[in-house]
Amino acid sequence: MNRLTVRLAEAPERRTLILVVDEDDDIGRKTGWKTPILGRDKNFLAAKDLLLSDPEEADANAMFAAVKLYDDLAKSGTEQLELATVAGKPGGGLDSDRKLAREIDEVLSGFPADQCIVITDGPLTDSVNAIITSRVKVVSVRKLVVKQNPSIETTWILLGKYLRTALFEFEYSRVILGIPGALAIVIGLLLQYNLLSPATLLVLFGIVLAVRGFGIDTAVISFLRRLQTIPYRPALTQLRIYIGFSSALLIVAALFAGINGVNAYVAANLPDAPPFVQDPVFWFQRTGPLVGSFLLSSIDLVIIAVSISVVYDLFYQLYLRSVRVVRPAQAIALIVFLWALFRALGSYLLRNEEIYLTQMVLIAVLGVASLATIYVLLMTVGLPVLRFRSRGEGE
Repeated sequence: MNRLTVRLAEAPERRTLILVVDEDDDIGRKTGWKTPILGRDKNFLAAKDLLLSDPEEADANAMFAAVKLYDDLAKSGTEQLELATVAGKPGGGLDSDRKLAREIDEVLSGFPADQCIVITDGPLTDSVNAIITSRVKVVSVRKLVVKQNPSIETTWILLGKYLRTALFEFEYSRVILGIPGALAIVIGLLLQYNLLSPATLLVLFGIVLAVRGFGIDTAVISFLRRLQTIPYRPALTQLRIYIGFSSALLIVAALFAGINGVNAYVAANLPDAPPFVQDPVFWFQRTGPLVGSFLLSSIDLVIIAVSISVVYDLFYQLYLRSVRVVRPAQAIALIVFLWALFRALGSYLLRNEEIYLTQMVLIAVLGVASLATIYVLLMTVGLPVLRFRSRGEGE
């Protein structure tokens, strides 16, 4: 019996973390409290401030519920307790999840809990659940539901609250009012010019659903915000951004140039060709000349677009005096041979003459020999010289 008593006395106490999760950071936006909020007393004060700023805020009730649970568990005295409130960012998303993960890590670094009790004012997203469970064992999740008066007056008050939210909070109004408003404008214009049809209406709704479903609107807004920061970035970063835009535009131009080349070939050589739907076999039999026309019309712009990026990389590595300058230097030679190879391929597909096939073989063999020679020269001569100069400047 005495041995058993000693063992029980020496048994380590459990370390339990009571965690309040505020995914949209109501506590920070409405009171100015910075999260994570640690300790029973600080959470009590923060919850009181949140209720004073917004008496209808459910997160405050969740924090008070956490304080009550902390007091109840503290009475038993069988475990070490800590109370913490963490918050994400309004609107959710990746940035919000990262903020929650950082704050939970900060809490656990100061209080390495064995288990956790999560308290929220509603269901958590899958990503937040994964963040918490990947860091600490969750033994209980409590979703606080605030009791409401079922009277008609209370129903109208809640309806008015939700209506104000839909009208004046941008996060909700852009979806509830913005999308239907944009659709109404487009449909009205189509009606004005007698262009509305069931197919057009279906396409409009499909575009709206696709844009919201795939997050295209969010990506566009993020892209525009990044564009606004370009003037404040370093000169080399601005040059890289310009080269990226230029290369992308040249690729798009190459696509249209290839299509125009195919159309020109069809107009000159196949003026009486049937539509593809009526006779697809006719077009499949002429795949070679069509692909050749596309290649010959577009390959120059594609090569220029790629060359711009490679030349910038070469310039950047020379500026840094890095030994990695070997890669873009050899890539320039590779691009030249690929350009000649694709042009020979396009000519062969378009004209079906053996001379172009012979050219392809010669270019391929010459390219292998030249690239191998350039590689050896760069590794045996260029690279040691560059290292010597870098070492000399360093000394």
